[in-house]
Amino acid sequence: MTRLSRKGPRPLFPGLTCLMACALIFEGDGRPALYIGANTSGFRLRLHRVPTDARVLLEVPHPLPTPEGERRGHPMKGSRVIFQTDTASTALQVNAASVARELLEALEAYSQAVKVQEAARFHFEGPPVGAR
Repeated sequence: MTRLSRKGPRPLFPGLTCLMACALIFEGDGRPALYIGANTSGFRLRLHRVPTDARVLLEVPHPLPTPEGERRGHPMKGSRVIFQTDTASTALQVNAASVARELLEALEAYSQAVKVQEAARFHFEGPPVGAR
C-alpha cells in the first residue's frame, strides 16, 4: 500500500460534494464500469468513472428510510459514501435513500458482472499466466 501524505490523501473526485446517481455501464469492449453522477459545490452535475481498484464505503442509517419517509422530511443527515484507492479518497454526501439504494444495486450488479467477465475470460482464454 502506498503511504499517504501528512495532509491526507489527494481527492479522487476533486470538487464533488454530493452523490446524485450511480450506474453500472458496460464500456465499448464489454468491460463493466461503475459510474457516478455527483454535484459540485456550484450545483453542477459531473459524471465520473470509479477506478476499478477503488474501495467503496457507504455510511447510511439502518434501515434506510422509505420513500414516503423521505418525503415527510426525514433527511439522511451525516450519510456519506467514501471512494478510496491507495493514493486518493473522496467522501460524498448521500442525501436521499433512493440514491443509497441505487448505489447498493449498482455495486452488486458490478460485482456480478466482474465475476461473469472473469469466468468467461477463463473459459475462452484459460487460467491467467501466473496461475498455471
